[in-house]
Amino acid sequence: MSDVQTTLLDCEYFPCIGWYRQFVRSENILIEKQEYFQRATLRNRCYVAGPNGRLALSVPLEGGRNQRSFMHDLRISNQVKWQTQHWKTIQACYGRSPYFTYFEDSLVLIFTKRYEFLVDLNLDSIELMNRLLSLKKEFTVTESYQKEYPDPVNDFRSTFTTDTLTPDDIHYLQPFEDKNGFRSGLSMLDMLLCAGKQSLILLHGA
Repeated sequence: MSDVQTTLLDCEYFPCIGWYRQFVRSENILIEKQEYFQRATLRNRCYVAGPNGRLALSVPLEGGRNQRSFMHDLRISNQVKWQTQHWKTIQACYGRSPYFTYFEDSLVLIFTKRYEFLVDLNLDSIELMNRLLSLKKEFTVTESYQKEYPDPVNDFRSTFTTDTLTPDDIHYLQPFEDKNGFRSGLSMLDMLLCAGKQSLILLHGA
């Protein structure tokens, strides 16, 4: 293995801001798609800022969330109109945000395309986010599962959870911040729609 540092990340649905900070700061990026699905993580959900606080957008899974299946085998339950619900929530939360109309036509494509597998949805959400940020960064996905990796792999697969906080040095004006204060642990969607392509400057830090 090369001496160049590799960052290993979990495969999230519209990843959280902490995930994206690691993503933009890394040279080599590896995304895990061979692990067992882990409940109470961000593999099938993301969080946005609502009028009464943080709102979860959860992707329903066939067999429920307690199953023991590999990420690449997880099927989405499309009996529930989850895409319509997610898009309506995003519109309600961010319709008046500075960059919503700028990115709206591109974002809605995720919520009108039919997905069978969770991993395909998640990877598409990452690729779309990169495109909207004008972030030209390649990544690869795992071909087999390894519980532990030797150096120089930085393993962040278990770092980002539903309680993950946004890095302390990141701040931008969020919707409903005057009512609820700045909300941490949100999806990168929040920063994109509030700060646009300035998000990259915030992610890289001073």
